[in-house]
Amino acid sequence: MTKIKIINLFAFILVTLVFFSQTSLGRNNYTVEAITNKGHFYYNIDNSGEKDVSKNLQKVFSKLSAIKDVSATILFSPGIYYLNAPVELKIASVKLIGSGHGGIDIHGANLSGGTVFRFGKKCGPYCITFNYAGRSNAFPSGETPWNNKNLKVDIENLSFAGYNNTGVNTAEGYSRFRGDNPNFRSLSWYPAKERYKNIKEEGQRAIYLPPAPKGEKGVSKCELLRVTSCYFTDLYIGIDVENCDVSYIDKNWFGQMVYGMVLHKNGQGMMVNNNLFADLETALKLGYPNFSTLSNNTFAYVSKCFEIKNIKNSVISGNTLLNWEKSTGAAAFGAFIYVEGSKNLNVTGNSVEQDPDSRKKSITTDKKPNGQSFIQFDNSNQLNFSNNIINTGLSQTVVRLNNCTNCLVTDNIITFVKGGNEVAETGECKNNFYRKNRIENSDKFDLYKY
Repeated sequence: MTKIKIINLFAFILVTLVFFSQTSLGRNNYTVEAITNKGHFYYNIDNSGEKDVSKNLQKVFSKLSAIKDVSATILFSPGIYYLNAPVELKIASVKLIGSGHGGIDIHGANLSGGTVFRFGKKCGPYCITFNYAGRSNAFPSGETPWNNKNLKVDIENLSFAGYNNTGVNTAEGYSRFRGDNPNFRSLSWYPAKERYKNIKEEGQRAIYLPPAPKGEKGVSKCELLRVTSCYFTDLYIGIDVENCDVSYIDKNWFGQMVYGMVLHKNGQGMMVNNNLFADLETALKLGYPNFSTLSNNTFAYVSKCFEIKNIKNSVISGNTLLNWEKSTGAAAFGAFIYVEGSKNLNVTGNSVEQDPDSRKKSITTDKKPNGQSFIQFDNSNQLNFSNNIINTGLSQTVVRLNNCTNCLVTDNIITFVKGGNEVAETGECKNNFYRKNRIENSDKFDLYKY
């Protein structure tokens, strides 16, 4: 082999090595990766938390949304992505994944871990909107044109921190471990007076799924929402959904905010399970859930756990609530569950420790009781409320049936204080069965034998 050929060969090898090393180095510098059915894409978005990256992230979302018939999984490296303007993603089927080795506690350790979306004052009211998109043809039928617009959203291992949506000075990093003022106890998790001109228009929603578009060809519908292992804090609403066919809300942490999740209309097949709700005005405000399970959730220092309209063929079971006498934010002065209407609802196996003598309230800043009971069912048909432990300091009715028929209230352990009572009927009630759980009414136990 001649010297010239050897030199050319070495030059080729050197260039090749440099190219691949630079490509590898460049990829390793990217913080966002999009895996799509049209290829892989890499983006370098600042995740130091020091720069507003809302424009950069919107450019990424817009580029991906513009790809014909795209579906995407978007992975975010660990870090803080600071957004001071709302962003929108318009893909029929999309998943966001973060690095979930953390979660943050604004009023605790003040540590960031994993992937955090930090929302600035101007980011809202809908911080991240997932919108509807169409496809050229149907799968697997191949039908075309396919005029329907759909929305399927999957979110995993992400943390969402709002801009000081309550009356607590979280923006400067208040921590109970340092003993900062104001005192951690006796705070209100509803926004301070005059913080907003209109909280419904200004309060931040981390995740927003809007109403389906109308007046277009075909049918538009939100078919699926799955949120797993995420953390929401310091927001007006964590998850705000107009309507959704199927929802999986599992293993998330909602803390220090007004509403954990709001569902405005239909919510067939909702599964809200294994979540933690702490320091909230209202954990779950749900409209029209059907054949759903709301189970094994943990609540602490929450004004209202469940506020539900017209729930049917569903189960609320295995949930726990602790509201102790000096609960955070005076949030304990509320209600465990209020249902406006139900049919075939099974409420069993819940455990509630409610120390304060409280009434259900609209918001935690109410000064006077508004007349509703701690557990109340309006216009319920075929309700089973059984095998629950409700330990309260209430001086009023604990469980109230109002305009209810064919309901069963039995085998519960319910305590109250002077002036209170276990269960009461109001309005037009009929065919309801109630059995007290009292030792004096019990059969004697058999003698124990060795």
